[in-house]
Amino acid sequence: MTNISKKSFHILNPRLDPNFKAIFTQNTQASKIALKSFLSAAIGRDVKEVTVVQNEDASLYKFQRAVDYDINCEFADGTKAQVEMQGFDQQYDYGKRAEYYAARLVSSVMEVGDDWNSVAQAYQISVLDFVFDRGNTSPIHHYQMADLGDGARLSGRLNVIFMELPKLPKVVSADDAKNLPSLLKWCKFLKEADNPGSQDLIRAIAESEDGIMKASDTLKNISDDGWRWVIQGQIEGKKRDYTSGLLAAERRGRAAGLEQGLEQGIKEGLEKGIEQGLEQGMLQKAIETAKKLLGDGMPPEKVANYCSIPLEEVLELKGEI
Repeated sequence: MTNISKKSFHILNPRLDPNFKAIFTQNTQASKIALKSFLSAAIGRDVKEVTVVQNEDASLYKFQRAVDYDINCEFADGTKAQVEMQGFDQQYDYGKRAEYYAARLVSSVMEVGDDWNSVAQAYQISVLDFVFDRGNTSPIHHYQMADLGDGARLSGRLNVIFMELPKLPKVVSADDAKNLPSLLKWCKFLKEADNPGSQDLIRAIAESEDGIMKASDTLKNISDDGWRWVIQGQIEGKKRDYTSGLLAAERRGRAAGLEQGLEQGIKEGLEKGIEQGLEQGMLQKAIETAKKLLGDGMPPEKVANYCSIPLEEVLELKGEI
């Protein structure tokens, strides 16, 4: 195996939202090939043409739920695909979120007066860096609406696809890697691309799949952007804060419950309070980072993308500097 020191290794984590998006949405031929290859592997059919489209319009009023996808795509035949990278389990039922997003994709293709035959396929595709279904050892799941008794499907238009990276099979040799199905190769790339000890494996996978080779080249290119490392550090800090907060809340809730006989209720209340506090803290960190980047001359559009803050708010921050 190649011996790469940690000091000399300089590859961003592709499992973090901004880096994941950047691999597939750069205005380069390599990025476009990578996206088509990934989607083809995920949905099980060859994707010839795909266009990255804008997310839904901003909400019309303050409390309306807006939908912001990581990558929103449309194929030449009208098929819709939405791709999410979920780096850690945020303790909500991710299955409900995926179903909601898939339903929004299906409904977004219909216009007044259309007949039902015009409903195109819709795919909600999620790469999960945590275990979602603990009762199933398979890392890949493709869900459709089906009868609970005999398994008969409806139209098959609504599709939810999960890739659970922690469940990937262990691969010990380059030959093993080359013989994996395409989708498992993509999962291995996303899971191990930033691991110094897995570079021979990543090289073997990339050499066997042109799309993964293009993704690997793109990841290496964006890893030369110092601003992306600043953002990555911020995100990793948020993740540590979130995890530490939940563990602290659980400990306090358990102690309070033992004393008062209300363990479950107190635990839930503490967790909710910690979660709200962490959300506010993460937002403040993002705002502080955005101000720093704006002050250093980064364009507002890039700041909005890196910090996951709406462009309108970034422009307001710029006016305050």
